Amino acid sequence: MKRFLLFSALVFLTSCAMTETPAPKTERQLLLDSVTMDVGPAPEFRGAGMHLAEGSFALEGHASYRKDLDASPAKGVKRQNHQKKMAGVPYNKEYRLIYDLGNSPVEGAASVMYKGKGVLAKFTAGLDGLPFLGVALGVNTEHFEVGGFVFDHFWDRTFRFKGTMYEQTTYYAQGGSQPVSCLWNEDNCRVDTVTLKSDDYDAEYYLMTHNLGAGLFASYFIENVVLEYSGSFYYPKVTEDPEDEDVKFTRDFPLVTTQRFSVGYNATQNVTARFGATHVAGNFDGTYWALFADVIVRLVF
Repeated sequence: MKRFLLFSALVFLTSCAMTETPAPKTERQLLLDSVTMDVGPAPEFRGAGMHLAEGSFALEGHASYRKDLDASPAKGVKRQNHQKKMAGVPYNKEYRLIYDLGNSPVEGAASVMYKGKGVLAKFTAGLDGLPFLGVALGVNTEHFEVGGFVFDHFWDRTFRFKGTMYEQTTYYAQGGSQPVSCLWNEDNCRVDTVTLKSDDYDAEYYLMTHNLGAGLFASYFIENVVLEYSGSFYYPKVTEDPEDEDVKFTRDFPLVTTQRFSVGYNATQNVTARFGATHVAGNFDGTYWALFADVIVRLVF
């Protein structure tokens, strides 16, 4: 008896469902035309900037004033749209990824360094818009120093997404009975009409980004004059998603390189003044320059 009642209830519910019209189904798809993101030079990492005696321990702080990069948005590089093609929607296979280059006017950092037997180790943390940190290892001699470094620069970058938002609504046939398979798969329901509308999409989001990179530094000492070079590269790595789930974009970003050339003067062991230029380029069109002035204060123990 119990089985019969259950079977009767199932048949009744199924017959009701088959005679009702399924609710309209709406799908959204954003096809991007361009993604513009802020990009700046990597923070500076360098050696001691002077000869240190073996066993020396030093604390260093510096502040730099920089001019704006001589830049406008770089020409875009092509990236693939990865959204699944929706029926009836004209599909953009590619969009442009555009780097909007710029820099904050001030950078500041504090460092701790130690020179052991033939090796200089230096840890640096600072602010360039948002925090950065890095570790440098090198060789420091009486007349020159050379080494390498790795770093991470945290950045809350502005991303601007432009494209077309498509919204497709499917209305199902009224009256009569639908196929049984319509219960489990709306694609098997009888379609009445399909409407498609589109709107321009233009939105900005602030997404946390890590600039993970590495580089080399070299200095040459001529009495109290210091000639310095620092070169690095990084790839932006976005660690959060836009609030709009329809925004899907490729996380494959072009390489960014930063080179700094400077001349410094060690007024004393504790104070150095520097002047130089920053050069930014990468896997995008154009090269960009900015001048900077820097004051370094250090305590050597």
